[in-house]
Amino acid sequence: MMIDLAMLADRLAIEECLYRYAHLVDSMQFHRIAEEVFTEDGSIDFGSARSVGREAIHAQCMGYQGALMGCSHNITNVVIEVNGDEARAASRVMAWQWFDIPGADPLRPTDLLAVGGYEDRLRRTAEGWRIYERRGINFGTGIGAGSVPDPMRSIFLAMQGRTPGWPA
Repeated sequence: MMIDLAMLADRLAIEECLYRYAHLVDSMQFHRIAEEVFTEDGSIDFGSARSVGREAIHAQCMGYQGALMGCSHNITNVVIEVNGDEARAASRVMAWQWFDIPGADPLRPTDLLAVGGYEDRLRRTAEGWRIYERRGINFGTGIGAGSVPDPMRSIFLAMQGRTPGWPA
């Protein structure tokens, strides 16, 4: 069996882009997400939270600043299809979230476990692979862990019931 090294390199670079998003959110480096993960014309569709273009994505991501005390995105089941300089990827995510709640025990159980996924379209750029379209999917808020706070309810409700559109 011959291994196509170029295809393997593309797959690894695409996975790195997906993981970079999670790392930057989890390490509270919201200011880096738009530039390092998305194309200039990129978009995020999280149901009721939609942004198009790096400036809008940056504003959306910076809106999380101060709302989260900690987060852990666990991305799995990554499926990638490369077609020249474009690709699509599907992944599943469990995002454990602790909200910045004044007076709350910092060592408490998670405030929310969001269970869902991402469907991404990516493009090869001079800076490497970048997402130009991200669509969030919400399967639920997981295993009785936490509840969705009011400011985030519209986002989760708008993604609820979305089924993966790819791969078939």
